[in-house]
Amino acid sequence: MYQKKVKESNKNNIFKYIFEKRKSFVINDIAENLNITFPTVKKIINSFLKQNIIFERQKVGFGVGRKAMEYELNEEFCYSIGILASSTKLKFILTNAIGKILKQQIYELKSNNCKAEILNSTKDFLNTISPEVRKKLIGIGISVPGIVSEEGNFIEFSSKEKIVLSFIEELKNLFHIPVLIENESNLAAIAEAFLTRNSIYSTFTILTINEYVGISNFHQDSLNNTLFFKAGRLHHMVIESNGKLCECGTHGCWGTYVSDKVLLNDFQKYFPSIKTYNEIFDLKYHETNIGASLIDNYLEHLAIGIKNILFFSNPEKLIISGNISIYKEYIADKLIEKIYKNHIFYRGKETIVFSSLNENGSIIGAAMFPILDKII
Repeated sequence: MYQKKVKESNKNNIFKYIFEKRKSFVINDIAENLNITFPTVKKIINSFLKQNIIFERQKVGFGVGRKAMEYELNEEFCYSIGILASSTKLKFILTNAIGKILKQQIYELKSNNCKAEILNSTKDFLNTISPEVRKKLIGIGISVPGIVSEEGNFIEFSSKEKIVLSFIEELKNLFHIPVLIENESNLAAIAEAFLTRNSIYSTFTILTINEYVGISNFHQDSLNNTLFFKAGRLHHMVIESNGKLCECGTHGCWGTYVSDKVLLNDFQKYFPSIKTYNEIFDLKYHETNIGASLIDNYLEHLAIGIKNILFFSNPEKLIISGNISIYKEYIADKLIEKIYKNHIFYRGKETIVFSSLNENGSIIGAAMFPILDKII
């Protein structure tokens, strides 16, 4: 579980206000909303100007009186790198301060040596970034499908593959930049909490469906200025006692029915010409009788797991993230119908939403992690 006490200072509170507002503002806006004196805000704003965190826009006001200066966040005041690790590839992105993707690169894994693959790919990606941008790099965030355990001193890439946590220190020392690593569901939660319309919720649950299936419960407490999130490995939640054999050795794990890899493999059995996940939703495949049947079976098993989540934790909002969210127009209504048929849940259908970040939630969250860890 990651938990952080948000830094209590006028400077930090003002920055958080500017970052979350993401629109032009005047000093009086901040003074009134945060209950900080005008001179204090003015001093901090001048400091931000010198650091190029914000810039002046124009003076606003009417009549002949003194006009107020309008300011705006400089979205390029810093940059960050996000890395998404899977069993077959490493995906890299470079983002600006508000998570906008400026550059991306995919590296296919050539060996089973995770440490070497990450090390070499990071070196290569850094070499593609201009010196001007590298000077403003605030850190590197790495997303992994498994658990990051400080107590056990390991990073879990899968149920069978772990590396020691001290590897992150090696990366920091080699690249001379902060490096953070976290579970992909937790990082997707960060992206939702700070970059999407779901930021209005202080508490929510996010379900990530990728190569593995994971979950994170996010909570932000404004009264105590804390935020925390905790991931779970729902990939291995058993939904059929005599079901499919999972890589972990157990039968009937949820991930063996609803992961991206499983859906792709199921379609490839009947449509060998399909090479990628995105091709599944081509009309010539998913609207055939076979394709429709495969999707229906997939949604049946997805609904079973989501029902368990709703009964167990009664989330205020359940956000579905991952490749499947790209195709919500094809599956959302049918999925909701399966979940809520004869339901006795406390909350209604509005509980479940699909992420607007689609397949990029975890990797954007990885890039935002070093930024938010430093500034809030």
